[in-house]
Amino acid sequence: MQPFELIFNILLFLIVLTLIISIHELGHFLLAKRAGILIHEFSIGMGPTIVTKKKGDTSYSIRAIPLGGYVAMSGENGDQALISKGSMIGINLNEIGLVKEIVLDQTIEKRLIEGEVIDFDLYGKNLSELFIDLKLKDDTIQRFQVTRDAKYVYQKQKSLQITPEESSFSSKTIWERFLVLFFGPLMNFLLALVILFIVAIVQGKPLEDNVIYETSNPMLMKGDVITEINGTPTENIYDIRSSLSTIDSNEVTIQVFRNGTSETMTIPVTLVMQNIGIVNSMSGDNRDQLYIAGLGGKASAAGLNVGDLITHINGNAVTTWSEVLSISKNYQDLNIEVSVLRDGEQLTYSYAVLSHDALTSLGVESVQVILGFQLGYEFDLLYTLYYPFQKFGSSVTEMVATIRLLFTPTSGVGVGDLAGPVGIFSLVSNAAKGGFVSLMVFTAFLSVNIGLMNLLPIPALDGGRLVFLGYEAITKKKIPAKFEGLVNNGFFILLLLLFVYVTWNDILRLFT
Repeated sequence: MQPFELIFNILLFLIVLTLIISIHELGHFLLAKRAGILIHEFSIGMGPTIVTKKKGDTSYSIRAIPLGGYVAMSGENGDQALISKGSMIGINLNEIGLVKEIVLDQTIEKRLIEGEVIDFDLYGKNLSELFIDLKLKDDTIQRFQVTRDAKYVYQKQKSLQITPEESSFSSKTIWERFLVLFFGPLMNFLLALVILFIVAIVQGKPLEDNVIYETSNPMLMKGDVITEINGTPTENIYDIRSSLSTIDSNEVTIQVFRNGTSETMTIPVTLVMQNIGIVNSMSGDNRDQLYIAGLGGKASAAGLNVGDLITHINGNAVTTWSEVLSISKNYQDLNIEVSVLRDGEQLTYSYAVLSHDALTSLGVESVQVILGFQLGYEFDLLYTLYYPFQKFGSSVTEMVATIRLLFTPTSGVGVGDLAGPVGIFSLVSNAAKGGFVSLMVFTAFLSVNIGLMNLLPIPALDGGRLVFLGYEAITKKKIPAKFEGLVNNGFFILLLLLFVYVTWNDILRLFT
């Protein structure tokens, strides 16, 4: 990958991921504001602040690392004050003698009154008075009333507003909290539908005829009409797919209508053997030999390389693509052993394969036969209305199937197959190579995935918090904030470890 291409792909990756996560956080933000929850900050990006602007009680920030974003809601993780009994603090009063600033940083000189915290209430349940009892330097104890919009000052020019009950997330009704949590994933789903609607308008509806619109196969031409495949008449794309699914070699005999005459030719095809992760080459002088032209993730991770010459599969010699294709179509075992010749050296690699059931669940055939052509498109108003929902539904189905396969021992799919940021970067880069429409479709798919992932009933995710809300709704008892915080933090650490593991696998796949 060239430096310019690498930089361009990194920028695309950051834009796509930041868009999806920021839209997710915007959903939380809008419903939190509507419910009267205090939002400390709405940030696009992570890390050091580049620019921030305060409007009302909320700071709107753009941060240095353009990767995601977040919403800092008051009371989201319990109603814990930033002071405790015994703390040494400073306070500043307003013109009528109420506390407007609670100074936590002892190095800040601007402190009107200093003392030790003896008692306090900065939550003010049922709109009760907020106060701080301080033991002053002369050992007297004095109570100071606190304004409901007072601020903690923890660094020079850095402050955070206190969270009284009425502006806290935890004080809102179950329905209000449900909407705040659910609208994050919902915004991901809406983003996906909007993107897919744009795709349907820009691209149009795929034609279902047998006329070639674009081709990468040198033996085919734009405008060719495919009338037969291996002697079977083909009148539309469904006939073509049906005929290709029955071929048993790396070439096919087709009849095309070109420039007013019928021509019969034998042309090479690409065999994508999804289950065993091997792709042949349909071009070059050695196309009939078993040189590998493409690899799946598991085959590549095992050590196979593009350009290897396959000699044996499971100890049995193979010499033609027909033999390899037959093995792939009928393969039932969980693992495969492939022997290859590389630079005169015989090497053997073993790896897990994707089961037929796993591929079927994902809507993928074990073997795909590609002639190397595309049909045309046409604008269809009805299509623009139903395509977004159709594609959205297939994305949801695929995601649910993937989760199920992770817990199915015989599927060949495991945690090691998940993609983290590095893997998503590679996927975005590959989608970008397919053009604008390909990138848009992948972005929509990724947005659906992130929305669904956040709805999984796992503590620390939106779905886990919704489970806690469900418990509260059924039992009429609130889960203690400390317990919920401990559970969320524990699962957050586990998710972080999973994130590290998946990212490490991404890096290994990138280099192999």
